[in-house]
Amino acid sequence: MKIIYSFIAFIVVLMAGVGMVHAAQTEVSTDTSWVSEVASPGAYNHVRDGDVQQIDPEEYLNRYRAMLGVSELATSETLRQSAQNHADYLAINGQYQGDPHGQGESLPGFTGATPDDRCSAEGYGLYCTEVQAYGGGDLYSAIDALMMTPFHRVSMIHPGITEIGCAQNGSWMVCDLGLDISDYWSIVANSSDPIMYPADGQVISTTFLVTENPNPYPAHYGQFIGPTLMYWPAGGIIWPEAEVSVYDLTDGRSIDSILSVDTATGSAGNAIFFNPLEPLELDHEYAVHVIDISGDDLYEASWTFKTQQSSNIDFPNADQTIIYDAHVDWVDPSGGEVLVSVPNSGTSELIDRLKGYIMLAVDYHGEAWYVDPITELRYYLKDGPTAYEFLRSFGLGITNADLESIPTEDDAYGGGALAEQLSGRILLQIEEHGEAWYINPADLKRYYLADGDEAYRIMRELSWGTLLAAISGIPIGLVE
Repeated sequence: MKIIYSFIAFIVVLMAGVGMVHAAQTEVSTDTSWVSEVASPGAYNHVRDGDVQQIDPEEYLNRYRAMLGVSELATSETLRQSAQNHADYLAINGQYQGDPHGQGESLPGFTGATPDDRCSAEGYGLYCTEVQAYGGGDLYSAIDALMMTPFHRVSMIHPGITEIGCAQNGSWMVCDLGLDISDYWSIVANSSDPIMYPADGQVISTTFLVTENPNPYPAHYGQFIGPTLMYWPAGGIIWPEAEVSVYDLTDGRSIDSILSVDTATGSAGNAIFFNPLEPLELDHEYAVHVIDISGDDLYEASWTFKTQQSSNIDFPNADQTIIYDAHVDWVDPSGGEVLVSVPNSGTSELIDRLKGYIMLAVDYHGEAWYVDPITELRYYLKDGPTAYEFLRSFGLGITNADLESIPTEDDAYGGGALAEQLSGRILLQIEEHGEAWYINPADLKRYYLADGDEAYRIMRELSWGTLLAAISGIPIGLVE
């Protein structure tokens, strides 16, 4: 049985100045001429080496940074307190108007509208940014999950970050990161060594759950794909152009289906990010090759990593140990698997009741949230265009014949087997022009959504009023 500690990740991203639009898509190669030059390290290491329970979460992140050759962060009690303030606020109020890093001034627990405001209120003298996660598990498993995300990883391992403080309240985890903003990007520009993840000889999970905000791969939101691999060139190379190759040394084959992030994306920080489309195999050795294809021969590197032997626990809690030598066993010391999932059982029951419904936060400004029956996430529909894009992304194709078997809003009665099966779903007429329909779970009738504005109006009219705190436990999805 596979256990996933699932975290939805949110980040405040510090972006370098970009004066022009530039496309720097990473190319994928299945050339294997470089593989013969790769030397397997033989022994592999994991950040869980040793007793995790005896160290602070901040020190645990420093294990990642040390493995990657990045300077250690100092733990700041001031940042811990500002992080705790925001975690406490989130536990009371949930997200503020869809902004995970914002706070409402009139709400209980308000300590500052932005991360930097909250750090300053505690007396912190440098600039402050923030990474944040929502999910099950402890701070250690949250850091593991955050390190698998592309854009959070940039902040967490950035050489310009100098201090950290982490806190947790229930399912909310917050780490505040301190830096001298004047030196932040110059440190990368002046660095002499690239950063590669996984590090050479590192053991990692086989998967990445695509729930990061901002989202690196919108078309794959909520799906498990392969782990996030990275090459961050030294010397502050702007928008690197790269060719990447991933080779399964255990099976002797190339991985030819790979997703990549445009290196010109501001959140990427000029790092080269790429993910195998499918989760990798368990207990396999892999080799990675990255080469500059700009014509300037700025970099080329090859290295190896290994995946865990068992996927029983992808992100274990601190009291769950890992035992291995040449390979990795993820072991629950009690002798039985401890199942932790997101959402918890109480929230799962709430989701089951609200699947397909649109909820209005009547205690705020009537913000509309749609609880998607498939992803079991709630999506903020802030306006007509957002609602329309949501329909395009999540609509399910349906034939005219099947659609006609579902009663319309003008019919006296709703229902039927197909209407019950598709309750709460958005349907698109594939035999026409993609006209969109919403199956209202309350009456099992279909409602025509002519365009974005009409979709927004109808969805609000069919919505149920709620307090934001009542649905804050339902994880948030990102509408792209």
